[in-house]
Amino acid sequence: MHDTLSGRAEELGRLTDLIRTSLSLADSSIPAINAQLDELAAMGLDNLKLEGPLVYSRAASCSPTFDDARVVFAATLVMPGGLGCTVWGAEEYAERYGESGHEPPDLRERFAPYDRLPAIVRATLPAHAPKLLVQLLQSFSVLTR
Repeated sequence: MHDTLSGRAEELGRLTDLIRTSLSLADSSIPAINAQLDELAAMGLDNLKLEGPLVYSRAASCSPTFDDARVVFAATLVMPGGLGCTVWGAEEYAERYGESGHEPPDLRERFAPYDRLPAIVRATLPAHAPKLLVQLLQSFSVLTR
């Protein structure tokens, strides 16, 4: 039992280090990226909404905002606003995206800016932000060639 417990403690230590490293990367790069995105928004690029994959899920607890048992966070880029996440009740997210008959949601209503996200959610964004930024850049590929 002691070996198993020691092994789990080591695994937790590796997970903590991984999250800490990812959070450090996110905190050192995403605010600067968001500053550049703010400049683009000020130049008129102000109606862009890109939602990426789900990056984190947690119990809703006693949140008055969500009726669901779980809250999910999806990586998102909105202009203005920058990189952050949209926040959904899990059931609502599944209903909204599971049926093609629904109109696309207004992501701006659900957008949480980077600096207001929990640390664990911020730590997930370096893995997904590059794809969202590539989508933004591809929409202006004529200008960037």
